[in-house]
Amino acid sequence: MPKGIRYEDDFIIDGNPPTRITPHFRLREFARRGGSIYIHRELVAALQELREAYGQALEIRSLDARDGLGAGKRGLFAWLGAEDPDALLARAEPLRELGYLARVRKRGTRVYAEMPKPDALPPLLPESAFEMAMRITAAYETTGDPYQQVTGNFDDAGLSVGPLQVNFGTGTLPQLFARFEARDAAALAGCFDDPVHLAEWRQVLGWTRRRQVAWADGLSLGGSKHGFAQPWKRYLQAVGRVPALRNETLRYAYDGYGRKLVVQLAWLRGLCPIRIDEFACLSALYDLCVQQGGLEKAHTAIRQRVGAEEPASQRELVHIAVEERGRKAKRRWRADCISRRLGILYRSPQRVSESGRTAQRDNPRLYLVRGVRVKSVERYLT
Repeated sequence: MPKGIRYEDDFIIDGNPPTRITPHFRLREFARRGGSIYIHRELVAALQELREAYGQALEIRSLDARDGLGAGKRGLFAWLGAEDPDALLARAEPLRELGYLARVRKRGTRVYAEMPKPDALPPLLPESAFEMAMRITAAYETTGDPYQQVTGNFDDAGLSVGPLQVNFGTGTLPQLFARFEARDAAALAGCFDDPVHLAEWRQVLGWTRRRQVAWADGLSLGGSKHGFAQPWKRYLQAVGRVPALRNETLRYAYDGYGRKLVVQLAWLRGLCPIRIDEFACLSALYDLCVQQGGLEKAHTAIRQRVGAEEPASQRELVHIAVEERGRKAKRRWRADCISRRLGILYRSPQRVSESGRTAQRDNPRLYLVRGVRVKSVERYLT
């Protein structure tokens, strides 16, 4: 959630009305007559996910109980308006199954959506949790659909693609595309309008990293080289729209970063007998694995602080871990690293001063950091 929003027990109670609290909703849309605000952040997250699943405009029609629905549940429900309420109802059902919503009903042209009781939120399935963590991390570097991100050579990586920003510089882009070929070569080929371009792309994937970066640099656009030339950008965005290839990206993320996360959880468990299964804690550690690889460089500092402070909760333990690992980054990036991780951990942007620099990293997908536990996370990750 954005900075400047006031909370009380996870209910949003105040803030600047024009503030965009999710990509599709502003705070003023949840105001009652007279301007008062009282809406649970989990409901806001659920409505944003519903808006994306529905794919069309979604209006908050009312926050008042009616037709026997919503009585005594202030801030936990909303009446929604849409051009096709039946389609909206259909898109809401999977969210109910995932635990975002507890009840969904259609009344005339409106759809009633109610979240579960705040003190009884169902745990996340590990598969859903991992995909959400990937989306949260991707949002620090990209905008829009993370699977359709194509970025030029602004950072000397040549070309970066998708939610993981796999690239030529690290060799991860050819690795992922090799998996795409193995998963569904026909679907991958179908993303390229011109077979000559497909043949060229396959040839580029076999070059040395230095040559790949040089090829991508010649196609990068703009003063900062963030953009990338057509038709290549269009081809790579088409790849990101293929469900089978999106799923393979998730598997690649699991194989690379999920296994790293297992190692960090095991080490922390050996250091302190606190089970880590809250989604915010797991997401912060996943983000660390993606950006900094792991906790190894900070093991000594983490061990010393844990011994001195004796953390009583998993949030306190993870706070120590990500803060100390952030302090081992290059000096110019320390505040940035810590701000990212603490923003996820505390579910809102955190201002951090470290080594003479200050950072407050925001993320339009922080609403995805739900205040729930993840079910059977150890079994999934192992």
